[in-house]
Amino acid sequence: MRKKVAAALITLSLLIATYGLLLSYFSIHKKPMPAAVNGAMDLTAWKFEEDGVVRLDGQWELYPDQLLTHQPSLSSAATGGLTPEMIQVPGSWLKQLDTIDMATYRLQIQIGDASAVYGLKTASVLISNRLIVNGQIVGSSGNPADKQHYYALNKPYVSYFTLQPGWNEILVQVANYEFRVGSGIGESLLLGKAEQIAVLRDRATAHDWIALTAFLIMGLYFIGLFSQRRNDVSLAVFGIVCLCIAAFTSVSGERVLFDAVGPFPFWLYFRIQMVSTVGVGVGFFLYIYTAFRPYCFTWLTRGGLAAGGILALLHIGFASQLTTGPLRQLTSFYVTFALLYATYVFVYTALHNVAGSGYLAVAAMALNAMVLNQNMNVYFGVPIYSLAPVEPFLVLLMLALLMSLRFSNAFQKIEELSGQLIQADKLKDDFLARTSHEFKTPLHGVMNISRSMLDDAIHPPTAEQREKIQLITDITRKLSQLVYDILDLSKLKLGELRIVPAPIDVRSVAEVQVRFYSYLCTENHIQLVNHVPAQLSSAYADEIRVSQVIGNLLDNAIKHTESGMIVITGREHEGRLEIAVHDTGKGIEPQDIPFIFEPFKSFEGDQQRGFGLGLPIAKQLVELQKGTLWVASTPGVGSTFTFTLPIADQRRDASSPLSYSSPQVMPRETEYSFVTPYHTNQSGKLTVLIVDDQYVNLKVLLDTLRVLDYRVIAVKNGYEALEQIDQSGRIDLVILDLMMPGMSGYEVCQEIRKRYSLLELPVLMVTAAIQPQDKVAAFQAGANDYLPKPFDLEELKARIGSLLAMKESLGRAVHMEVAFLQSQIKPHFLYNVLNSIVASSYKDVERARKMITDLADYLRGSFRFSNAEERIGFAEEFSLIRTYVEIERARFKDRIRFEYDIAEAAYGLHMPPLLLQPLVENAIRHGIGDRIEGGTVTLTAEESDGKWRFVVADDGVGIAPERVKTLLERAGTDEPQGVGLRNINKRLKYEYGISLELESEPGRGTRVTICIPASSV
Repeated sequence: MRKKVAAALITLSLLIATYGLLLSYFSIHKKPMPAAVNGAMDLTAWKFEEDGVVRLDGQWELYPDQLLTHQPSLSSAATGGLTPEMIQVPGSWLKQLDTIDMATYRLQIQIGDASAVYGLKTASVLISNRLIVNGQIVGSSGNPADKQHYYALNKPYVSYFTLQPGWNEILVQVANYEFRVGSGIGESLLLGKAEQIAVLRDRATAHDWIALTAFLIMGLYFIGLFSQRRNDVSLAVFGIVCLCIAAFTSVSGERVLFDAVGPFPFWLYFRIQMVSTVGVGVGFFLYIYTAFRPYCFTWLTRGGLAAGGILALLHIGFASQLTTGPLRQLTSFYVTFALLYATYVFVYTALHNVAGSGYLAVAAMALNAMVLNQNMNVYFGVPIYSLAPVEPFLVLLMLALLMSLRFSNAFQKIEELSGQLIQADKLKDDFLARTSHEFKTPLHGVMNISRSMLDDAIHPPTAEQREKIQLITDITRKLSQLVYDILDLSKLKLGELRIVPAPIDVRSVAEVQVRFYSYLCTENHIQLVNHVPAQLSSAYADEIRVSQVIGNLLDNAIKHTESGMIVITGREHEGRLEIAVHDTGKGIEPQDIPFIFEPFKSFEGDQQRGFGLGLPIAKQLVELQKGTLWVASTPGVGSTFTFTLPIADQRRDASSPLSYSSPQVMPRETEYSFVTPYHTNQSGKLTVLIVDDQYVNLKVLLDTLRVLDYRVIAVKNGYEALEQIDQSGRIDLVILDLMMPGMSGYEVCQEIRKRYSLLELPVLMVTAAIQPQDKVAAFQAGANDYLPKPFDLEELKARIGSLLAMKESLGRAVHMEVAFLQSQIKPHFLYNVLNSIVASSYKDVERARKMITDLADYLRGSFRFSNAEERIGFAEEFSLIRTYVEIERARFKDRIRFEYDIAEAAYGLHMPPLLLQPLVENAIRHGIGDRIEGGTVTLTAEESDGKWRFVVADDGVGIAPERVKTLLERAGTDEPQGVGLRNINKRLKYEYGISLELESEPGRGTRVTICIPASSV
């Protein structure tokens, strides 16, 4: 409220100051002049050169209803016996005769200098007039005559003539048959020397043209700006306001519109004048509403718009009938009020720090001054040009400053938004990368679960279920590939994708991709063929990225090929390698080819098709390696994607490929050439076969494995590797490079698996490829483990140790199968633990080692039991329990919690082996293992009432009541036997003649109690 009052006071102050200054200016510059008395004016004492022009104001003779011409005598007889009436000029003849009429004004002037050429300027003589000086017609506006011959114009003009010494007669014939507001000479007639009148005419015309041009340009500018910014309607509204002001200026003052287009009927001229006047008021109300709606009075704005609409309709439809003084005054008041209201709103918004409102307030005050000048001209006959045309310039300046401020603010905002956009884009890329990383784990989880369901031998899915599960697996695989593509695209966009070129065998790279995608196409009736020649020169490129390019092209070809053949070919052409992927698919429409390398581009057709991210990434990867990628396609026939790569220079450093140990600086390969197969440390306990086509890498591995006391055999290709495997003598581990010329590691591994199982001969696959399909291809070929180049040698040692330890543990498990059966240990537990060890070896070597140690302790404690040992100490049983719990905790982490409360005397007890450990295992596996959040298992041992009470309790899923009743009963012949409740219950009955006590409640857990007489333990 305070700001509203302040805005009103400031607006009132500005209005008083503006109007006061203007009125003071008019009064100061209105010099005293002689006045006509009784139709005569003596100008003999008036010095035109010094005093300037003179206003012919005062008492004129008026001859109503007559259009007189020059009379030689001033007597009544000479004038036809007419008696004139005296009338004040300027002014209307309403007191002497009706507004709609005709009359003649007559004034006699006496001058001293008759040698000069004089001029007379008219302003507003309503509504048509003719000027006669000493009987000569010197000027006219329209045709003053009777009603039949009358023609209205009301256009100011300048006339030049000579005067005679002494008295001279000036007659002004006036006729008005349609303008009801007023008649006669409404503004002063100005008399002066010809050059003075010419200057005055030029000044008046220039004033109007300046105002007209300024507002016309502003109006067109704002309307043009609106055409570029359609959401800001206020621009168009303000442009229309400026055009209305320009239109009013063109038909007021000197009526310059008539000079531009010629005279036209008074009814049209008058309507333009009044409608443009109302349009200014309506425009300001509408501008306030569209640009400053929160700061305006809605009811007042709507009322102003309604009133303006009514006035506009009245002026358009009933201008002649309603042309009265009150309506004209109401129109003037309406425009003045609209400007004052706009000024108030601009001041109010300026108090609220709205950008540019101060400039608008100044512009509104300039328009108020302009309106005041127009009103003084209309109602008091003050010439419009008496005030220099500062208002248009001031308005133009304010609007220019306003627009510059807006553009400056917009530019500043754009800079801020650009910075924010850059930051947001970076955050988006980070978010995309982080999210993609987060997506990988659940996607692989879904994929693995789906695969396990497909391979479930106990509960095999039906044909329909298998189809749906396979569909889920395919979808997750595609989503997983999309995640990797997004990550690569993000790196390419940021320029962070590192390219490390080296001589590579393209056929070997293509072979791995063909083998992988052939596995995916087994049910699609698509044959993938690798026709890249084995003798093709090596390419100087990044092995990882070339593999990715070929994989993306194959994936794209498979997606758009229903059946047929996909062939990879290669050749040397014009000093470069050309690798092509041909398919017999649907082909690509010619108009779509320019867009297929754009990310996420899709095409409309019978079926919407998209090419995803594979092709854009492939194109950018090829270009990063100084190659080109293009496509040739025929709809319905197929497509051929071809890319080029530079040929490797044989003189290049052979050590340029990615090596095993990136921190180590490699010498030249020629320094390490040796004859293969190469044997070291013949006395080593274990034998490791290393296969790599780079001597540098072989040398690194030889030096690394020599310190581990392994017997090492190094070969440089797959053929030599198979020869060594087929020879007599045990090989414990194969370290195999995936990408090799001639016979790839993929093929070598497949041949190994034809001879040996995963347990009999572990294979550690190493390669520079990092794509998911490369890993899948390695495992599909039969690899036990996978290690990407470059890697740390310590990690290599850890993985070798883990694989050899696993092989040794599994070997022991095979030899101890009888002990498993005797001890009633379920084999799946061991395999689960070993799988966990394998899985941990990829990420956490230390954790894998600890699990191996715990497993060894567990096996040591379990295998020492036999049927010959009928009793063991409780301390040994408890140690076995804790070892088992540690193994499970290593697998399931914090999901498993184990608590115990054991009396000190219990450690000296003796009991049958594996009596309590299976209960703890059962509680973990079936009680809390099925819960995502896990749970707690509690072991209690206490003596009470001559009995030792051993309680194993969990807070897990519990057992249904109907299941509890049958759980301890004899199992059917088809049910598996093992270390379970039935087995323990049977042993308790055999040893002590007692049974297990089983209590359980679904959702709250299970409690198993063994009560053994103290005398028996």
